[in-house]
Amino acid sequence: RASYFEIYNEEIRDLLSPQKSAHGLELKESSDSGVYIKDLTSVVVKSVAEINSVLQKGKKNRSVGFTLMNAGSSRSHSIFSIV
Repeated sequence: RASYFEIYNEEIRDLLSPQKSAHGLELKESSDSGVYIKDLTSVVVKSVAEINSVLQKGKKNRSVGFTLMNAGSSRSHSIFSIV
């Protein structure tokens, strides 16, 4: 299973969700599963090609903006996870 999210302006955003949320996702903790992100999209992947496809889909949803150093600079930190 693969998931992809970013932390932008102190909010967690799901990069694989087809819907843009008005607010960020919640960071949770449970004694069974540890720390997790509530309602984060998770996709089953079975090959390197599928992993690359999911990675590219999420990359398109990342927050980017113009800076003096780089016209397409990332404005967030992102985490791609495969479990």
